[in-house]
Amino acid sequence: MRRSRRARTGRHNTARARASVLAAVALAVLVLAVLLMTDFFGPDEGDNGPEPLHAEATAAQPAPAASAVDETETASSIEVPEVVGKTLAEAHVLLSTAGIAVETEEDVSVAADAVGDARTVLDQDPPAGTVMPAGTAVRLRIAASPDASAPGIAAGAVVVIDPGHQSRGDSTPEPVGPGADESKPRVTGGTSGAVTRVPEYEVVLQISTNLKTRLEAAGVTVLMTRTTNDVNVSNSERAAVANDVGADLFVRVHADGNVDSGRAGIATLYPGENRWTKPIVAPSRRAAGLVQESVIAATGAESLGTVPRTDLSGFNWSRVPTVLLECGFMTNPVEDRLLSSPHYQDKLAEGMASGIIAFLNAER
Repeated sequence: MRRSRRARTGRHNTARARASVLAAVALAVLVLAVLLMTDFFGPDEGDNGPEPLHAEATAAQPAPAASAVDETETASSIEVPEVVGKTLAEAHVLLSTAGIAVETEEDVSVAADAVGDARTVLDQDPPAGTVMPAGTAVRLRIAASPDASAPGIAAGAVVVIDPGHQSRGDSTPEPVGPGADESKPRVTGGTSGAVTRVPEYEVVLQISTNLKTRLEAAGVTVLMTRTTNDVNVSNSERAAVANDVGADLFVRVHADGNVDSGRAGIATLYPGENRWTKPIVAPSRRAAGLVQESVIAATGAESLGTVPRTDLSGFNWSRVPTVLLECGFMTNPVEDRLLSSPHYQDKLAEGMASGIIAFLNAER
């Protein structure tokens, strides 16, 4: 009887022990669960704290795409146009249309009175081609008055510009000089771009038109031997335009070509001495040096120097100082692309105008 009572007592103690262990385990599980839930949801930061971050919220609100940001930045940037040589009115229209503000050197706003202002823009800061945020200002240096002859401006001079070649060559022979037995084709079609396929006659007309604008802004009277591509004007007839008006300088604008596609650079040709050119060789040489120097400074191109030529009909028929600028090689892929670039054409025209004006002023 005693043994049975002891057995029952042992069984009760074992059951109580197991119950205690199970209770302790359950409590531990409960505490662990609370701790895990606290870590997942984060601490409660009150009404002023951030909302709990859940996976659903993150998925519903994706971050902006990088491309959208890039497009916005690109759209807000503007390339500064060339306005040197234009009137203040023209510069104001160009810059305002591009979304760029205008200031004069004297820090006076021209927004209200620019319309009709014929004063010439002599310089701009930043220069053409600079990429800048929309709404920022370009600072202009302008002539004191529309008819003021600022230093270095050759008002009253006459220049004839000859954009070389034409859309269709004419192989009809003409004498290489007055009374010559030797003849050459009246005019050729020129070369074309190795990459762009743009013809020389088209590129040089664009550059010549740009040059005309700049020279006229400096007070120079300018005549063109052609203003379109569809003409038939021989080399001797082009020289006759300059002869007939007694031009201070006859400027011939060309581009070069070569079987070597690596050939690059700019050269200025002038008449070598022969029975027709002797009176104009010296001033032509001076003009060539000034133009070559200025164009290389403006473009940074490789300089091929100044070159005398006695075999060019356009030189031999000329009775006034004359130069021929080879603006670069259209057979060179890099220079071909540059020659069709309006920004590079601006640099070429800027350099030519500077050299021409320096020559005109020096010859007075």
